[in-house]
Amino acid sequence: MKLDQNKLSIALISVGTVLITAAIVLMALVAADVVGGGGGGNSSLDTVAGFGEVITRPTPGPSPTPSAQYPPGDPAPVERLIIEKAQIDAPVVEKGVDAAGVMQSPDNAYDAAWYDFSAHPGFGDNAVFAGHVDYIHVGRAVFWYIKDLEPGDLIRVRLASGTTYSYAVTSKNQYDADTAPVDQIVGHTDKETVTLITCGGTFNSATHQYDKRTVVRAERVLDTPVPGLPPGATGVTN
Repeated sequence: MKLDQNKLSIALISVGTVLITAAIVLMALVAADVVGGGGGGNSSLDTVAGFGEVITRPTPGPSPTPSAQYPPGDPAPVERLIIEKAQIDAPVVEKGVDAAGVMQSPDNAYDAAWYDFSAHPGFGDNAVFAGHVDYIHVGRAVFWYIKDLEPGDLIRVRLASGTTYSYAVTSKNQYDADTAPVDQIVGHTDKETVTLITCGGTFNSATHQYDKRTVVRAERVLDTPVPGLPPGATGVTN
């Protein structure tokens, strides 16, 4: 009888060890967002996806100016941001800065924000977009995969009229949120540019903020034939 009890104890200990090991592995996979459907996430309505307390006097984007390289810009509202490499086909919402000078963030995990103090796509200069990298109770958010973008990857911006502008990625950088060269990131550019901003680094659960920003920059490229331009030249899609 005593021998049977010993065998039972050993068996129970073995089963317990297996269950504990399985639980540890499962928790690690969930933490890594491998399983669990991406239901984690840190960001919330309090999380700034762009930059805060730096843009105190936003200025409107440039006035429509015809370009010799591109046809006249289309002033229709910005509707969608499409980046196949980053698995993005997202609705765009117009945002600005709040009274404290903080760039307003999208209200959910799925929207991308275009900022009204930046250029309107199609009119030259720098069109600035931001989106959350993750979101509470959702996991991966709209800009999760922009960290994977490389030079040459295409970004498309579609307007409500159907006009689509294309941009090729030229750079990707990560900055400290508190010391980033914000004026250079969201300010004027000589070339027609799209700038994407999202969070990165370490999340502070007390402030609900990340300590880094991932910034992707892309320059406009021609993508479909346009009457009147030289052979081989291309332009916007309508």
